[in-house]
Amino acid sequence: MSFLTGKQKSGPSMPPDIGQLRQSFADFLSQQGFSTAINGPMGGPTLDTSPYKAMFAQNRAEALAGAKESAGNLTGSGLGNTIGAAAGRSVAGENAFLANLLNANQQAAAERYTRLLGGFATAGVSTPQTYYQPGFLDYLFQGAGNTAQGAGNLGWQPFAAAAA
Repeated sequence: MSFLTGKQKSGPSMPPDIGQLRQSFADFLSQQGFSTAINGPMGGPTLDTSPYKAMFAQNRAEALAGAKESAGNLTGSGLGNTIGAAAGRSVAGENAFLANLLNANQQAAAERYTRLLGGFATAGVSTPQTYYQPGFLDYLFQGAGNTAQGAGNLGWQPFAAAAA
């Protein structure tokens, strides 16, 4: 019998089209995952280190040549230690460079993901609005009031005829 009387209802906190878009996006992310959202369905661009290999080889050759020259007339383990230390420093520098490059690539991907999600966090969302939904009796009494007002506008007065 709740249809007879009106009641308070809460409206949606966002337009339906934004809610559907947000749900579609959430479904996509849950099915495809982070890497697809950032890199695309084909895997997208990956970090290619091949351009750095020639630079690393040249730097390592220069470091080894410098170590051999600085070793002077050392032979045996002394020469090996000097050249090994230079090679170790060169490889450590290469690895540090690649680690920084990979870290920067991951940070850029995380920033793209954050920008991708940023608009969906608050777009179109507001506090739910409370409104009154009229029931059948509200409409009935409203119609009766409109009818009485219309009859009065036409000059009909039901109690005037009985008094005369």
